[in-house]
Amino acid sequence: MLYFKHTELSEKFKVSISTVHNWIALTKEGKLDLQLHEEGKVIRIANTPANLLKIEELVEQNKKFRNVRYHKVAEPTKEFYELYTRKQILDIITNLDTHREIPRQYNYFDEGAVNWDQYSQNRWTEEAPNLLKSTVELMGSNMAALDKLLQGHSQVNVIDIGPGNALPVKELLEHLVESGTLHRYIAIDISEEMLHIAKRNIKEWFGEKVKFEGYVRDITYERFDDIIVDDMLDKCADQTINLALLLGATPMNFRAPKDILKSICGSLGKNDLLVYTDKPDSEAERRSFNFNQPATASLSPNHRFIFDLLNIDDSLYDVEMGFNDQKKVRYIQVRLKVNLTIRFSFNGSERNVNLKKGDAILLWRVWHMSALEIISCFEEAGFGLLQSSLTKDREYILTISGVDTNSDIGV
Repeated sequence: MLYFKHTELSEKFKVSISTVHNWIALTKEGKLDLQLHEEGKVIRIANTPANLLKIEELVEQNKKFRNVRYHKVAEPTKEFYELYTRKQILDIITNLDTHREIPRQYNYFDEGAVNWDQYSQNRWTEEAPNLLKSTVELMGSNMAALDKLLQGHSQVNVIDIGPGNALPVKELLEHLVESGTLHRYIAIDISEEMLHIAKRNIKEWFGEKVKFEGYVRDITYERFDDIIVDDMLDKCADQTINLALLLGATPMNFRAPKDILKSICGSLGKNDLLVYTDKPDSEAERRSFNFNQPATASLSPNHRFIFDLLNIDDSLYDVEMGFNDQKKVRYIQVRLKVNLTIRFSFNGSERNVNLKKGDAILLWRVWHMSALEIISCFEEAGFGLLQSSLTKDREYILTISGVDTNSDIGV
């Protein structure tokens, strides 16, 4: 009787030798219907048409089992489709598919805004210095410098870009209200929930003294000059100045910080100002973070918000936190332990994002820039530095910039 060597079956059907051994054992136990060839103590699978058909069936069944075991499908929750617009969903899909990244700004919607507010409040009560507390400190210590730069303008529009819970701007608004120069307080954020939190606090602190204006915009590509156009064309335009605030290193979370700065620069006039705060890169800054977290680390509510909405179970990935020395960027990402398809559904049609086992999905980044690199980044985006200040420990920086009107183009 003809028979197959184990290696022949392994090569022919692309299975392991142990799988062949398993087929023989199951047949001897009466659990498989294969014809065996025994020669002494050596048992092999007979080379018969019936055996070939049965083995083909076994291989197909094994493939289906492996597909179920090693390939998972995630379908976003109903809340996901209710929370984001179709355009925002497309942006999430595109970033996942092209860049293996979930844009950070989408984590501040709905419960994500509450998570961030709680995180911010915890930071405020910490004893150790942090970016939030140092931003408030720097805003206070630079009030005289701001007054000097605002001289000659009787009306100040404060444009708070990414206001969070509005705590960093509280002291500035108090100062402008007392001086009688506050004209408008304009808060801009991609998240309506985040704007609600800021509005609640402004109302609690100032009552009717400050009228809150909230606008939903994605600052990564949307300008805001339309919001202030009436003031800029008004008869009192010469007396009005726009003071834009970008507090807390917001651009450093995005793939291209300079693009955000260019969008802001394009929205401001020649006399307008931009205040920015950050924690510059330094050896001390790098030492303050543990860049070698174990793979068993879990995601905080701030970072897992969209993953939960996408229905991606935490058993499907490992969390990685680290620092890329070449790119000078700190990151949190997840690495998939299985092949994963995220199936998005739209009125009967589907759009799938196929991810492989071992793929990393970026959830959070912070670019590390020195003080000089920060200033250079602003200059390349069209701003000119007017004032800079460091905290006493030299760990945090505030810059005040104006639109750079010096250009040789067209000369």
